[in-house]
Amino acid sequence: MIESPQRRTAAVIAAFNPDNELLTNAESIAAQVDELIVVDDCSTSSAAESIFDDLAATGVKVLRLGSNSGIAAALNRGIKELESSTRPDFVLTFDQDSLPVREYVANALATYDRAASVGKKVGFVSAETFSGHRVPVLGASNGVSEAFDPMQSGFFIPLSTLAHVGNFEAGFFIDCVDSEFTARVRAAGYSIVIGSGCEVRHRLGARLPAKVFGWPLRLRGKDLSFNYYSPFRMYYIMRNGTTLARRYWRSNPAWVLRRMVEDAKAQLLRFAFSPDRRSLAIAAWEGVVDSCRGRQGRINQDLLNRIQPR
Repeated sequence: MIESPQRRTAAVIAAFNPDNELLTNAESIAAQVDELIVVDDCSTSSAAESIFDDLAATGVKVLRLGSNSGIAAALNRGIKELESSTRPDFVLTFDQDSLPVREYVANALATYDRAASVGKKVGFVSAETFSGHRVPVLGASNGVSEAFDPMQSGFFIPLSTLAHVGNFEAGFFIDCVDSEFTARVRAAGYSIVIGSGCEVRHRLGARLPAKVFGWPLRLRGKDLSFNYYSPFRMYYIMRNGTTLARRYWRSNPAWVLRRMVEDAKAQLLRFAFSPDRRSLAIAAWEGVVDSCRGRQGRINQDLLNRIQPR
Protein backbone atom coordinates (compact mmCIF):
# COMPACT_ATOMS: atom_id res chain seq x y z
CA MET A 1 0.00 0.00 0.00
CA ILE A 2 1.37 3.42 -0.99
CA GLU A 3 0.30 6.17 1.37
CA SER A 4 0.89 9.10 -0.96
CA PRO A 5 1.64 9.07 -4.71
CA GLN A 6 3.20 12.52 -4.37
CA ARG A 7 5.56 11.72 -1.49
CA ARG A 8 7.45 8.48 -1.66
CA THR A 9 8.35 6.59 1.50
CA ALA A 10 10.90 3.87 2.11
CA ALA A 11 12.07 1.88 5.12
CA VAL A 12 15.32 0.31 6.28
CA ILE A 13 15.49 -2.54 8.78
CA ALA A 14 18.83 -3.36 10.43
CA ALA A 15 19.07 -7.11 11.11
CA PHE A 16 21.53 -9.39 12.89
CA ASN A 17 20.83 -13.08 13.52
CA PRO A 18 17.07 -12.58 13.14
CA ASP A 19 14.35 -15.12 13.84
CA ASN A 20 11.12 -15.63 11.90
CA GLU A 21 9.61 -12.59 13.62
CA LEU A 22 11.50 -10.48 11.08
CA LEU A 23 9.36 -11.93 8.28
CA THR A 24 6.15 -10.78 9.97
CA ASN A 25 7.54 -7.36 10.80
CA ALA A 26 8.94 -6.83 7.31
CA GLU A 27 5.61 -7.77 5.73
CA SER A 28 3.79 -5.17 7.85
CA ILE A 29 6.32 -2.46 7.07
CA ALA A 30 6.50 -3.26 3.35
CA ALA A 31 2.72 -2.87 3.08
CA GLN A 32 3.03 0.78 4.14
CA VAL A 33 5.96 2.03 2.05
CA ASP A 34 7.07 2.18 -1.56
CA GLU A 35 10.32 0.33 -0.89
CA LEU A 36 11.82 -1.77 1.91
CA ILE A 37 15.48 -2.61 2.38
CA VAL A 38 16.74 -5.08 4.98
CA VAL A 39 20.45 -4.88 5.83
CA ASP A 40 22.12 -8.00 7.19
CA ASP A 41 24.88 -6.92 9.59
CA CYS A 42 26.96 -10.04 8.84
CA SER A 43 24.73 -12.52 10.66
CA THR A 44 26.29 -15.74 11.95
CA SER A 45 23.29 -17.88 12.95
CA SER A 46 22.43 -20.96 10.88
CA ALA A 47 18.80 -19.84 10.48
CA ALA A 48 19.58 -16.34 9.21
CA GLU A 49 20.40 -17.32 5.63
CA SER A 50 17.02 -18.93 4.97
CA ILE A 51 15.20 -16.00 6.58
CA PHE A 52 16.97 -13.52 4.31
CA ASP A 53 16.26 -15.77 1.30
CA ASP A 54 12.56 -15.79 2.24
CA LEU A 55 12.58 -12.00 2.47
CA ALA A 56 14.21 -11.65 -0.94
CA ALA A 57 11.63 -14.02 -2.41
CA THR A 58 8.88 -11.59 -1.38
CA GLY A 59 10.54 -8.75 -3.28
CA VAL A 60 12.35 -7.14 -0.33
CA LYS A 61 15.84 -5.92 -1.19
CA VAL A 62 18.40 -7.57 1.12
CA LEU A 63 21.86 -6.03 1.44
CA ARG A 64 24.76 -7.79 3.16
CA LEU A 65 27.58 -6.18 5.13
CA GLY A 66 30.94 -7.90 4.87
CA SER A 67 31.67 -7.52 8.58
CA ASN A 68 29.63 -6.94 11.72
CA SER A 69 29.63 -3.14 11.83
CA GLY A 70 26.77 -2.20 14.18
CA ILE A 71 23.26 -0.89 13.78
CA ALA A 72 24.28 2.62 12.71
CA ALA A 73 26.41 1.31 9.84
CA ALA A 74 23.64 -1.09 8.79
CA LEU A 75 21.03 1.67 8.68
CA ASN A 76 23.44 3.95 6.83
CA ARG A 77 24.04 1.26 4.21
CA GLY A 78 20.34 1.04 3.51
CA ILE A 79 19.92 4.82 3.46
CA LYS A 80 22.86 5.17 1.07
CA GLU A 81 21.21 2.68 -1.29
CA LEU A 82 18.02 4.74 -1.25
CA GLU A 83 19.86 8.04 -1.70
CA SER A 84 21.59 6.71 -4.81
CA SER A 85 18.56 5.05 -6.36
CA THR A 86 14.91 5.97 -5.72
CA ARG A 87 15.52 8.95 -3.42
CA PRO A 88 12.26 8.80 -1.43
CA ASP A 89 10.93 11.85 0.37
CA PHE A 90 10.92 10.05 3.75
CA VAL A 91 12.94 7.17 5.19
CA LEU A 92 11.80 5.06 8.15
CA THR A 93 14.27 3.14 10.27
CA PHE A 94 13.43 0.01 12.24
CA ASP A 95 15.01 -2.68 14.40
CA GLN A 96 14.34 -6.25 13.34
CA ASP A 97 12.08 -6.85 16.37
CA SER A 98 9.78 -3.86 15.80
CA LEU A 99 6.23 -4.16 14.48
CA PRO A 100 4.44 -0.86 13.71
CA VAL A 101 0.68 -0.47 13.58
CA ARG A 102 -0.86 -0.62 10.11
CA GLU A 103 -1.46 3.14 10.04
CA TYR A 104 2.07 4.06 11.19
CA VAL A 105 3.22 5.77 7.99
CA ALA A 106 -0.10 7.57 7.45
CA ASN A 107 -0.07 8.80 11.05
CA ALA A 108 3.57 9.93 10.84
CA LEU A 109 2.91 11.81 7.62
CA ALA A 110 -0.19 13.48 9.11
CA THR A 111 1.83 14.52 12.18
CA TYR A 112 4.60 15.90 9.96
CA ASP A 113 2.10 17.96 7.97
CA ARG A 114 0.33 19.22 11.09
CA ALA A 115 3.62 20.26 12.73
CA ALA A 116 4.83 21.96 9.54
CA SER A 117 1.53 23.85 9.23
CA VAL A 118 2.08 25.52 12.63
CA GLY A 119 5.61 26.58 11.76
CA LYS A 120 7.66 23.65 13.06
CA LYS A 121 10.87 22.84 11.23
CA VAL A 122 10.51 19.06 11.55
CA GLY A 123 13.72 17.05 11.72
CA PHE A 124 11.86 13.75 12.00
CA VAL A 125 8.82 12.12 13.54
CA SER A 126 9.27 9.53 16.31
CA ALA A 127 7.01 6.78 17.61
CA GLU A 128 4.48 7.68 20.28
CA THR A 129 4.57 4.37 22.19
CA PHE A 130 6.69 1.23 22.38
CA SER A 131 4.70 -1.80 23.54
CA GLY A 132 2.37 0.53 25.43
CA HIS A 133 5.14 2.64 27.01
CA ARG A 134 4.83 6.29 25.99
CA VAL A 135 7.84 8.15 24.62
CA PRO A 136 8.94 10.83 27.14
CA VAL A 137 7.99 14.35 26.09
CA LEU A 138 10.36 17.30 26.02
CA GLY A 139 7.60 19.86 25.62
CA ALA A 140 4.55 20.78 23.55
CA SER A 141 3.29 23.79 21.64
CA ASN A 142 0.44 24.42 19.20
CA GLY A 143 -0.83 20.92 19.86
CA VAL A 144 2.43 19.28 18.77
CA SER A 145 4.52 17.29 21.27
CA GLU A 146 8.29 17.11 20.96
CA ALA A 147 10.16 13.94 21.93
CA PHE A 148 12.84 14.05 24.61
CA ASP A 149 15.14 11.17 23.62
CA PRO A 150 13.23 8.69 21.44
CA MET A 151 14.30 5.21 20.38
CA GLN A 152 15.50 4.88 16.79
CA SER A 153 13.00 2.26 15.72
CA GLY A 154 10.21 4.13 13.95
CA PHE A 155 12.12 7.30 13.03
CA PHE A 156 10.29 8.90 10.07
CA ILE A 157 12.99 11.09 8.55
CA PRO A 158 12.70 13.49 5.61
CA LEU A 159 15.57 12.92 3.22
CA SER A 160 16.18 16.67 3.44
CA THR A 161 17.10 16.26 7.13
CA LEU A 162 19.68 13.61 6.28
CA ALA A 163 21.08 15.83 3.54
CA HIS A 164 21.54 18.63 6.08
CA VAL A 165 22.83 16.83 9.20
CA GLY A 166 24.18 13.56 7.79
CA ASN A 167 23.30 9.94 8.57
CA PHE A 168 23.72 7.96 11.81
CA GLU A 169 27.14 7.98 13.45
CA ALA A 170 28.66 4.60 12.62
CA GLY A 171 31.38 4.95 15.27
CA PHE A 172 28.78 4.53 18.01
CA PHE A 173 28.22 0.95 16.73
CA ILE A 174 25.20 0.23 18.97
CA ASP A 175 23.50 2.06 21.86
CA CYS A 176 22.92 5.82 21.92
CA VAL A 177 22.90 5.88 18.11
CA ASP A 178 19.40 7.32 18.29
CA SER A 179 20.32 9.80 21.04
CA GLU A 180 23.31 11.08 19.07
CA PHE A 181 21.18 11.59 15.96
CA THR A 182 18.45 13.30 18.00
CA ALA A 183 20.95 15.67 19.61
CA ARG A 184 22.57 16.50 16.28
CA VAL A 185 19.25 17.13 14.54
CA ARG A 186 18.04 19.33 17.42
CA ALA A 187 21.34 21.25 17.45
CA ALA A 188 20.77 22.03 13.75
CA GLY A 189 17.55 23.83 14.68
CA TYR A 190 14.98 21.12 13.99
CA SER A 191 12.12 19.81 16.11
CA ILE A 192 11.69 16.09 16.83
CA VAL A 193 7.95 15.57 17.00
CA ILE A 194 5.99 12.63 18.38
CA GLY A 195 3.77 10.94 15.83
CA SER A 196 0.18 10.81 17.02
CA GLY A 197 -0.97 7.18 16.77
CA CYS A 198 2.50 5.96 15.82
CA GLU A 199 2.61 2.81 17.92
CA VAL A 200 5.30 0.14 17.77
CA ARG A 201 5.34 -3.29 19.33
CA HIS A 202 8.94 -3.85 20.34
CA ARG A 203 10.91 -6.30 22.47
CA LEU A 204 12.05 -4.28 25.45
CA GLY A 205 14.72 -6.70 26.67
CA ALA A 206 15.02 -8.95 29.69
CA ARG A 207 13.75 -7.77 33.07
CA LEU A 208 15.22 -9.24 36.24
CA PRO A 209 13.82 -9.06 39.79
CA ALA A 210 15.74 -7.02 42.36
CA LYS A 211 16.59 -9.39 45.23
CA VAL A 212 18.50 -9.17 48.51
CA PHE A 213 19.67 -12.50 49.94
CA GLY A 214 17.22 -14.20 47.58
CA TRP A 215 14.23 -12.16 48.72
CA PRO A 216 12.49 -9.89 46.20
CA LEU A 217 12.36 -6.19 47.00
CA ARG A 218 8.95 -4.57 46.93
CA LEU A 219 8.07 -0.94 46.26
CA ARG A 220 4.53 0.36 46.73
CA GLY A 221 3.22 -3.18 46.86
CA LYS A 222 4.99 -4.37 43.69
CA ASP A 223 8.12 -6.44 43.17
CA LEU A 224 10.99 -4.22 42.04
CA SER A 225 12.58 -5.18 38.70
CA PHE A 226 14.96 -3.66 36.18
CA ASN A 227 16.02 -3.96 32.54
CA TYR A 228 19.14 -6.08 32.42
CA TYR A 229 21.96 -5.39 29.96
CA SER A 230 24.97 -7.62 29.38
CA PRO A 231 28.48 -6.29 30.09
CA PHE A 232 28.97 -6.12 26.32
CA ARG A 233 26.07 -3.68 26.02
CA MET A 234 27.08 -1.81 29.17
CA TYR A 235 30.40 -0.89 27.55
CA TYR A 236 28.64 0.83 24.64
CA ILE A 237 26.01 2.46 26.85
CA MET A 238 28.66 4.06 29.05
CA ARG A 239 31.13 4.91 26.30
CA ASN A 240 28.60 6.48 23.96
CA GLY A 241 26.57 8.09 26.73
CA THR A 242 29.72 9.74 28.07
CA THR A 243 30.64 10.94 24.59
CA LEU A 244 27.17 12.46 24.18
CA ALA A 245 27.43 14.29 27.49
CA ARG A 246 30.87 15.65 26.63
CA ARG A 247 29.67 16.88 23.24
CA TYR A 248 26.44 18.59 24.26
CA TRP A 249 26.70 19.69 27.90
CA ARG A 250 27.56 23.24 26.86
CA SER A 251 25.02 23.67 24.05
CA ASN A 252 22.12 21.75 25.62
CA PRO A 253 22.82 21.25 29.35
CA ALA A 254 19.17 20.66 30.33
CA TRP A 255 18.82 17.75 27.88
CA VAL A 256 22.15 16.25 28.94
CA LEU A 257 21.33 16.52 32.65
CA ARG A 258 17.88 15.00 32.29
CA ARG A 259 19.29 12.18 30.20
CA MET A 260 22.02 11.48 32.76
CA VAL A 261 19.53 11.44 35.64
CA GLU A 262 17.17 9.05 33.84
CA ASP A 263 20.05 6.79 32.90
CA ALA A 264 21.53 6.86 36.40
CA LYS A 265 18.29 5.62 37.97
CA ALA A 266 18.32 2.55 35.76
CA GLN A 267 22.06 1.98 36.15
CA LEU A 268 21.88 2.00 39.94
CA LEU A 269 19.51 -0.97 39.86
CA ARG A 270 21.66 -2.82 37.36
CA PHE A 271 24.87 -2.32 39.34
CA ALA A 272 23.16 -3.21 42.60
CA PHE A 273 21.25 -6.33 41.55
CA SER A 274 22.67 -7.81 38.33
CA PRO A 275 24.26 -11.25 38.76
CA ASP A 276 27.45 -10.19 36.92
CA ARG A 277 28.04 -6.87 38.69
CA ARG A 278 31.83 -7.12 38.56
CA SER A 279 31.89 -7.53 34.78
CA LEU A 280 29.34 -4.72 34.42
CA ALA A 281 31.54 -2.41 36.48
CA ILE A 282 34.64 -3.26 34.41
CA ALA A 283 32.75 -2.71 31.16
CA ALA A 284 31.29 0.60 32.38
CA TRP A 285 34.66 1.93 33.53
CA GLU A 286 36.39 0.94 30.29
CA GLY A 287 33.59 2.58 28.34
CA VAL A 288 34.09 5.89 30.14
CA VAL A 289 37.86 5.68 29.67
CA ASP A 290 37.54 4.91 25.96
CA SER A 291 35.16 7.85 25.53
CA CYS A 292 37.75 10.16 27.05
CA ARG A 293 40.34 8.67 24.70
CA GLY A 294 38.07 9.35 21.72
CA ARG A 295 37.72 5.66 20.90
CA GLN A 296 34.77 4.56 18.77
CA GLY A 297 33.74 1.50 16.81
CA ARG A 298 33.65 -2.11 17.95
CA ILE A 299 34.62 -3.12 21.49
CA ASN A 300 38.23 -4.26 21.93
CA GLN A 301 38.46 -8.06 21.76
CA ASP A 302 40.70 -8.29 24.85
CA LEU A 303 38.14 -6.37 26.90
CA LEU A 304 35.34 -8.51 25.48
CA ASN A 305 37.18 -11.63 26.59
CA ARG A 306 37.56 -10.20 30.11
CA ILE A 307 33.89 -9.39 30.61
CA GLN A 308 32.24 -12.34 28.89
CA PRO A 309 31.01 -15.17 31.14
CA ARG A 310 33.39 -18.09 31.28
